[in-house]
Amino acid sequence: MYSFTKPKIKPFFAEDTKLWLIFISAVSALIVIFTLFIAIQGYMKLKELKTLKKEIYENKLQITKLEYKINFIRKEKSIYTSIVVNNELLKNSIKNILSLVPDPITLTDMKMEKNSLILYGITPTKEVYKLLLLPPLKSIFNENITHFYQMNNGWYRFESINKMKESL
Repeated sequence: MYSFTKPKIKPFFAEDTKLWLIFISAVSALIVIFTLFIAIQGYMKLKELKTLKKEIYENKLQITKLEYKINFIRKEKSIYTSIVVNNELLKNSIKNILSLVPDPITLTDMKMEKNSLILYGITPTKEVYKLLLLPPLKSIFNENITHFYQMNNGWYRFESINKMKESL
């Protein structure tokens, strides 16, 4: 048989099928690229999350250390304040005690403890001591014990032990 037209080679895919295959391939490629983009972003966010967790842990440790230092400094401050207050009280107490000592009496030594005061000194007579220094000491302390030792020149060395009752 003979035909007037030349035979055409029949394509494997029709034109509209080729168009659909190109569209499906392009969409599939875009989906794969988008999926890879999302996976990479997820991986980056997980890395960032681990870094942030590590920073949070380090910051918590630093906060704990700083709180410890703050508490330590507060304790030191309270100790310092109490020392300053005690020193001021002691200074005023010494001034008050020294202001009690009259001119004829000379103190050679003084020992202060929490509830007692021991005075060592020199007085011209026992009566001067008893009239001028003992009354103010009796007004402050509950117990007063005085020992006198006569010196070669007629004056007296004395040791005065003054105690207060301990308060509960």
